[in-house]
Amino acid sequence: MRRNVLGLLACPACGTSLVLSAAQEEGEEITEGSLSCPSCGASYPIRNGLPDFLLSECLRAGNKLSRALYNAYSSLYDPLEALLARMMGFSEPVLRAEIASYLELAQSSSVLEVCVGTGGNVPYMRARTRGPIFGLDISEKMLKVCIKRLKHLGLRDVHLFLGCAERLPFASSAFDRVLIGGGISYFDAPGRALREAARVLKSDGLLVVFEQITLLEKALGRADIPLKLAPPSLRPLQRRWLFRRAFYLVKFVKEL
Repeated sequence: MRRNVLGLLACPACGTSLVLSAAQEEGEEITEGSLSCPSCGASYPIRNGLPDFLLSECLRAGNKLSRALYNAYSSLYDPLEALLARMMGFSEPVLRAEIASYLELAQSSSVLEVCVGTGGNVPYMRARTRGPIFGLDISEKMLKVCIKRLKHLGLRDVHLFLGCAERLPFASSAFDRVLIGGGISYFDAPGRALREAARVLKSDGLLVVFEQITLLEKALGRADIPLKLAPPSLRPLQRRWLFRRAFYLVKFVKEL
């Protein structure tokens, strides 16, 4: 974590600006320390440069299971996803390029990707904007793989956080774009996650949600969750289906 992002952070429990303390730094990076909330008294550790904003509310039912699963196969995630793409007959690079294009990024756009995972979308977003990219995920082991990817590719101004979609640790109106990158069908509280995405978006900012749709999602009636549960401040602009309706992209604009 870097000091220059502190102004964009907020307590995920109460929304108050955070105070950095007990920091150990290596160059521009804060490697160890804590972030404390002067309002509710909550404290969030920074370990190996990664701020931990996971609240107990983040780890109920589906979220707890998802975290355990992603932690368990984080090292195999990328090769398994590539194999799945080939088996299903679609191109993963084409999918990620389509997602990045759908965000309509400008040269200075700031982006938050919720469920950033191993960072597969980050290079495609970085190719379209010089603005800061923030990534949040509920799995610390997925984020470790992401960190390795960023270092290998030499991608700069990318900031990672451990946390959940339902309790974002960011200030209101902080980002030009928000991407919820898969998994919303299995969030504990997808409606709350969409409200949080709207909160951290700037006015006229864009939210993009993408999701894979299998027979299970269809059977459970989860294919239209973003359109069903989006708050009034998010106006739907477009939905696009990809790869024979195996994936969808939904785009919203934040209105006052």
